Amino acid sequence: MSYKLNYFTFKGLGEPVRFMLAYGNTEFIDNRVEWEDWPNLKPSMPLGQMPVLEADGEVFHHCIPICRYLGNKFNLAGENSLENYKIDCVAETVNEFRGKIAMWYYYDKQVKDEKYEKLINEVIPFYLEKLEQKAKENGGLLAINKITWADVYAIAVLEYCNVLMGCDLIANYPNLKKVYEKVMAAEGVKKYLATRPEDKIPSF
Repeated sequence: MSYKLNYFTFKGLGEPVRFMLAYGNTEFIDNRVEWEDWPNLKPSMPLGQMPVLEADGEVFHHCIPICRYLGNKFNLAGENSLENYKIDCVAETVNEFRGKIAMWYYYDKQVKDEKYEKLINEVIPFYLEKLEQKAKENGGLLAINKITWADVYAIAVLEYCNVLMGCDLIANYPNLKKVYEKVMAAEGVKKYLATRPEDKIPSF
């Protein structure tokens, strides 16, 4: 079975899928699309956006559904509807958190400066404190008492958010650090990180 991931030359919403494939010890083609090549490729993509995963004879789009699909394949899903609900809630919370940071990052400099204090002092702590509490309740995991695709997704997203903010956002959150360490300890993830290219974030 072959896997091909289409995404840009930076972490973004492609990194959670890369992490999921790596965690599952799955070889994949990491097609990193240069920004200048995107206009020609865009019409061939579902809904004209990425990430897009080509696998199992299908074409998958949207980051969270892709990660959920891979989570089911790699035994990283819940055992019942309630557990899967908890996993989905974590993923949606992390995605909402990412959206707040990404929105700030892509503002022009004047607006970024105006919004920075609220982001760093109110918005980011609000989300990280909620996630920290979840990790504390679950013994260093975010959704349930076993590692799930939401943990892998969350750590990949946090890596991207760290790049956008220029700092380690979870440095002072010990239980989130435990989640980070568990995900990063996976052999497939370690192998991926050893050869991961440097980000090439375009200037918009």
